[in-house]
Amino acid sequence: MIREVDLVSYLPEFMQLYKEPIEILKAENPEFQIIWKVADKAFYNRFISTADDYGISRFENILGIYPNATDTLENRRMRLQSRWFNKIPYTIRNLAEKINNILGGEYNFAIQADFKNAYELYLTVYTINDSQNEELEYILSIVVPVNIVTNIIYEEAIEGEIYYGGMMYESDIIEIKQRQV
Repeated sequence: MIREVDLVSYLPEFMQLYKEPIEILKAENPEFQIIWKVADKAFYNRFISTADDYGISRFENILGIYPNATDTLENRRMRLQSRWFNKIPYTIRNLAEKINNILGGEYNFAIQADFKNAYELYLTVYTINDSQNEELEYILSIVVPVNIVTNIIYEEAIEGEIYYGGMMYESDIIEIKQRQV
């Protein structure tokens, strides 16, 4: 959104004939470009999705989050978004949506709930990213009520080829009946 600053264009036509005001305004153009850059930075840092490192650190300060030294800017942004946007009431669908935002895909996890026989929630996760796992455990501690036992199963996705096939066998059908006497 940085604008091309040309202060001379704002002068009336009769003033554009004089060199002194034109040179003064040309010298002030870089200062206005700096102001526009700072204004753009302040505007983009108001939103989590467009914030830079400084803006993300301000949001983390508000929420009391302390980032790890190994966290990338995108990991920090994901953590902020998962904690900033809370929907009440908490449902399994809402939990699945939050987990989907953390893991980045609906095929990276599976949720099974057993509320008829026991208050248990099974969450199978297919990830090996530690920062995602920490955020996932935090979200589960906030969203899932305390009287529900939460079981998290971490499974590692194995890459490779899977071979499958089928076989068809032809046979005759023989029907055996009992003789009637």
